[in-house]
Amino acid sequence: MGNLHEANRRHWDETADKWQALEDRDGLWRRCVHHPDLAFDGDSLDLIRGCLGPLKGRDVCVIGSGDNCAAFALAGCGAKVTSVDISQRRLDIAAERAAVLGVEISFVRSDAATLAELGSGCFDLVVSTNGFFVWICDPRAVFDAVYRVLRPGGFYVFYDIHPFLRPWVVEDGALRMEKPYGQEGPLPRTDESEGYEFHWTLSGLLQPLIECGFLMRRIDEAPPRSQRFWTPVESRLDGSHEGTANKRQAPCPNPLAGLPAWLVICAQRS
Repeated sequence: MGNLHEANRRHWDETADKWQALEDRDGLWRRCVHHPDLAFDGDSLDLIRGCLGPLKGRDVCVIGSGDNCAAFALAGCGAKVTSVDISQRRLDIAAERAAVLGVEISFVRSDAATLAELGSGCFDLVVSTNGFFVWICDPRAVFDAVYRVLRPGGFYVFYDIHPFLRPWVVEDGALRMEKPYGQEGPLPRTDESEGYEFHWTLSGLLQPLIECGFLMRRIDEAPPRSQRFWTPVESRLDGSHEGTANKRQAPCPNPLAGLPAWLVICAQRS
């Protein structure tokens, strides 16, 4: 696990400046403090509010925080936020942005598979968002770590790409299986950058979550709310997708539109 996550850490440290430039052009990080729903998909922020009620004063941890939009949004809701990421460079950029936004966030570099730098029973809520589990080689280790840092009765809420989307690509209006559904990884990246991806199945996420003691409170399978979902990430962030048709929404001939976009989970520590 250590070698794979270390390779992913190097990937994010090395590509942080590129992502910073793309994110600055998109500007979402500036808007989500005042419009927190922009930082969440699958109605996951509504789910968080339904579990915890008002977020003001709540101790919240965002793991795999990346662009930190979720951290900024939760801080804007009044939560006391700790942002955790494996990449120090990404955290440094986020700290600079937090100063611009005028929000107070604690930034901690840690591997989400251990959260070794965090104490036990510190948080009312732990959150992870899209693009987290694809970098994780052992979900059970993450769930064990999250369970430890939550207070009794605390919640872990996450949303991520639905596993059913992972095997497929669309060619000439038809689905083609790019890889078997059960091939979870590690999958070396194909863009010549260092790092490894993991495409977890539904059972590959839910079974270890249950085994480590979490109580399942809600499972949602949600569609995308915006055509931005169907565009490449880089195009989404630099605005080059604007004005293009959403080729994956019905009635356009893209069968992926018939699959759920997001897997949304709410689990509670007993």
